[in-house]
Amino acid sequence: MIKIQDLDFSYGNLKILKKINIDVEKNEFVGIIGPNGSGKSTLLKNISNILKPESGLIYLDYKLLNKYKPRELARQMAVVPQETLINFNFNVYDLIMMGRNPYQDRWGRITEEDKRIVDEALKLTDTDKFKLKKVNELSGGERQRVIIARALAQKPEILLLDEPTSSLDINYQGEIFDLLSYLNKELNITIITVSHDLNLTGQYCDRIILIQGGSVFTSGTPDEVLTADNIGKVYKTEVIIKESPLTGRPYVTLIPRSYNRIKNREKNITIHLVCGGGTGKELMDKLYGEGFNLTCGVLNQGDADWELAKRLNLETVEIPPFVPIEKEKLQENRDLMEKADIILVCDTPFGYGNLGNLRLVANLKDKDVILYEKRNFAERDYTDGLACEYWNQIIKKENTFKTSRIQDLIQIINKLD
Repeated sequence: MIKIQDLDFSYGNLKILKKINIDVEKNEFVGIIGPNGSGKSTLLKNISNILKPESGLIYLDYKLLNKYKPRELARQMAVVPQETLINFNFNVYDLIMMGRNPYQDRWGRITEEDKRIVDEALKLTDTDKFKLKKVNELSGGERQRVIIARALAQKPEILLLDEPTSSLDINYQGEIFDLLSYLNKELNITIITVSHDLNLTGQYCDRIILIQGGSVFTSGTPDEVLTADNIGKVYKTEVIIKESPLTGRPYVTLIPRSYNRIKNREKNITIHLVCGGGTGKELMDKLYGEGFNLTCGVLNQGDADWELAKRLNLETVEIPPFVPIEKEKLQENRDLMEKADIILVCDTPFGYGNLGNLRLVANLKDKDVILYEKRNFAERDYTDGLACEYWNQIIKKENTFKTSRIQDLIQIINKLD
C-alpha cells in the first residue's frame, strides 16, 4: 500500500531523514518509535505529503505520492496531528463535518451522504453525546476523539497519527488505542502512528519501526523490536522486558539510573580513566551516572577532561598545562591504577608529554584493562611509534578488552565484576 524508497529529508543544512526504506501493507497497524529528535514526526509528514522529500520516492498504491491531487489524497489518507489546537470555537458536529470537504462541491453543500457518514463517525468515536458542544469546552481526551472523528469522516483507507495520546491520562490513552485497534481490525483501516509510549505501541501494533538518528534502526514484530538490547542502544538506557500476562506481548520497565547508581556503589567498583583532551568526558559522565567510583590521571589543568573531573569531585592526578609528567606524578598515577579494579584507556592521542600514562598501563600486572578505541591507534600516535609499542603490549594481555561503543563498555564492566 505504502512503499518508501531511499527517503532523505533535510531542514536547510540539517539532515533529518537518511535513506529510509519502509513498506506498509494494507490493513497493518504500524507504530513508529524512537527518541526525541530521531525524525519520527518528520517521517510521518513526508508520508502525508505535508513535507516534500529531498530525495527518494514514496508510493501509495503503486502511484507516486506527489502525483496525487490534494482532494484525491485526502480521500485515501487522513492525518491526526500532534497539535490539536482549533483556532475557531466550532461545535463538534461542524468540526467533524469538515472532514467531508474532499467530497463536497465548490460551494460546500452538505448531502445526506455527508450527514450519514458524520453520524457514523460520531458513533464510532463516542462523540455523539456532545456533538453540539463547543470544541473549547471539551477535555483533552474528548477533543482527541473529535479530531479522530473528523479524520474518519474523510472515509480514509489510511490513518496517520502523530502522538495521539501524548497529553492524555492513562484512561484516555487506553480508549484511543482501543478505538484505533477497532478501526484497524473491524473497518480494515491501515494505521500508522508515531508514539513515545513503548508499551502502548507494543501492546496494540502489529509491527514496530524503531528510528535512530533519522534512519531505521530495526523493524519487526513487538517481540523482535522491543528488546533490552535494542532499547539500550537507541535510547541509551537500561530496561527490563517481560511478557505481559494478559497479551503475551513484551512489556518494558525502565531501570532508573538511581537504581544503577545504588547497585554499582554497592559493588564498590573503581575505574581509573586514562584520558585527556576531552576524550574522556562522555565516558566519565556516563560511568559517573551509573554509579561507578572514578579516578583520573595524569591530566593537565584546564583540560576539558580535567574540568569535568573537578566538577564531579573525582580523585585526579594533575599537572600544570604544557609541562612534562614528573616521576612523582607518575607514581601518584600508578598508585591510583593499583587501587582501581579496572583501567579504562580512552580514545586519547599520545605524544611525548603523556606517553608515561600509557607506559604505566603497559607495565601493570593482573589488572583488567579496557581500551575504548573509536579511531585506529596509529592515527593517535605522535611519538614515532613508541606509543604503538606500548599499545601492542597492552593488547596482547589476556585481561585486555577492546570496544568502541559505550553500551558495550558497560556490559564489559558488568561482566568483569
